Amino acid sequence: MINEFFDSLLGVPGLTDIIAQGLGIVGMVIMILSFQCKSNKVFFLMQAAGSIMFVLNFLLIDAYGGSFFNAAGLIRGLLLSKNGKKTWKLIAIEVLFASSYVAGALLDSSTQQLILTAIPCIALMIITVFMWKGNPKHIRYAQISCSSPAWIVHNIFNFSLGGLICECFNMVSSAIFLIRERVAAKSKAQEQ
Repeated sequence: MINEFFDSLLGVPGLTDIIAQGLGIVGMVIMILSFQCKSNKVFFLMQAAGSIMFVLNFLLIDAYGGSFFNAAGLIRGLLLSKNGKKTWKLIAIEVLFASSYVAGALLDSSTQQLILTAIPCIALMIITVFMWKGNPKHIRYAQISCSSPAWIVHNIFNFSLGGLICECFNMVSSAIFLIRERVAAKSKAQEQ
């Protein structure tokens, strides 16, 4: 819908897809660079900018659920960044993700999109619980086993190159974190 509208507006078939993929790649680069930030403020700003790029990327490729989930992810980041353990925050975020799924389904109710959007929605709701609890190890395990694989499936079928590469990076980054944690724990145990 939106893709066709912009193609007709621009007068060049396929240009919207190129712009969408460019936005996804820019979003991926921003997300990857954000992990190099020393300041939490800069980290959150870069994550927000990357998320906005993915909101636009998914919107232009007509993957509405993915677009809405990234917008909801911005709100999740804001709510959990300060005193995230309040139960109302978890409930509000979960309702927001469920609402995003419904909104995406209203715009594209094809069986394929209903399934492809349900997969990351469920994963987002699961990882949000781990983020709310705040255990970095558990968050990384949820990222590797649940969130990133769900997004990879979504991004393959909706063809978001930047999103696909970004999720692969997220998995590798989470695995490195877990390996470092294990090595540090072994080293500490040997010292005692």
